[in-house]
Amino acid sequence: MSASFEELTGAVDRLLHTLQYDRHTIAAYHRFWNRLSEFMAHEGILEFNRECGERYYFQTYGITLSEPSKNCPGDSRHCHRAITVLLDYQNSGTIYRRRLSKDHTFDESFQPAIGEFMAFVDGSMARTSRRQIRSRMESFLGFLTERGCTDLAKLNRQTILDYWKSRSHVCRTTQVYDAYVLRKFFDFLYRHGYTVVDNSVFVPNVMGNRKGQIPSFYTADEITTLLSNVDRENPAGKRDYAILLFAVRYGMRVGDIRELKLSDIDWNSSAFSFCQGKTGKAMTFPLLDDVATALIDYFQNGRPETSCRNIFVRHNAPYDAFGEDDNLHYIINKYMRLSGFTDFHHRKHGLHSLRHSIAGNMLDQGVPMPAITEVLGQSSTDTTMIYTKIGIGQLRSCALEVD
Repeated sequence: MSASFEELTGAVDRLLHTLQYDRHTIAAYHRFWNRLSEFMAHEGILEFNRECGERYYFQTYGITLSEPSKNCPGDSRHCHRAITVLLDYQNSGTIYRRRLSKDHTFDESFQPAIGEFMAFVDGSMARTSRRQIRSRMESFLGFLTERGCTDLAKLNRQTILDYWKSRSHVCRTTQVYDAYVLRKFFDFLYRHGYTVVDNSVFVPNVMGNRKGQIPSFYTADEITTLLSNVDRENPAGKRDYAILLFAVRYGMRVGDIRELKLSDIDWNSSAFSFCQGKTGKAMTFPLLDDVATALIDYFQNGRPETSCRNIFVRHNAPYDAFGEDDNLHYIINKYMRLSGFTDFHHRKHGLHSLRHSIAGNMLDQGVPMPAITEVLGQSSTDTTMIYTKIGIGQLRSCALEVD
């Protein structure tokens, strides 16, 4: 016999408490469950199931549960979550931390070509590159589906140019990468016999200007201001402060900070090691005093009790690792604004900008280029040379006196 609605919500309530969900979140769920219970009583529905949830949600908000919750108006997003946690528990006996709002599967009509191409990408490229390429493929194949062009063998120059026109609104840097991905895909199709024509020749040439760009840069004084605005009296602030220190002291990429494990810290030798996600290069750094102090404070007074082996975890239950695509932008953005940095239309303000900043500040201090390359874990000094554009001190030394 199926559990009653009261027994179902009671079981979910106990699991939410076990997972240490915030009491306000649990109370909000109960408010929506009470409304749902009243609806069921009014409609004479004895058992809760997906059909019941769909019916209540549609009658209340005029939209279905399958629609992305982030696009729903008002409190319908909270109601959506309150219903889906019940359905999750009914179906699997557990509660999933978050739900996907987008279907990332490719249309069957493009198989097996797209499947083989993505397998090739997965086996030869870094995770961040794989994600970017998948995003471009979703955009291109979605365009083809809308046009009714589901046979890759019938691709032609006009269809490719029409797609390119639909991307005219994106910035030059994005267009350069779009062109790179399309050429890679068309070359793969041609070499593996899916097309008889190499359509890569029809992709427009876009002149990139990457080496002409000036990296976003924050001075040592600005970074000091940024760190001083972190509230280190609360648990989340202790975590955020340690995250920012790893970025400003070592120039680490956000993915590498996010994936740091407790086992990466060697307290006996006061060092830590990790493998760069982008390059696969093994890196070892000394554990600087301020970083060690911040970590100890976080471990003792801030980090929630959790079985997760990542150093940095979410502070909303369940206390798990950050998502693999989470760039932690909301963390640094918060402290950038608290510090009064508002010129974001002139320079970027993600964690990667701090990586640029450490390079520029090291250059200003006269650190040799090979040493900067080694600290950043880059493949060659050619890559590091872009930071000469933000070495203000060295630029001043090159300035000519005006008579």
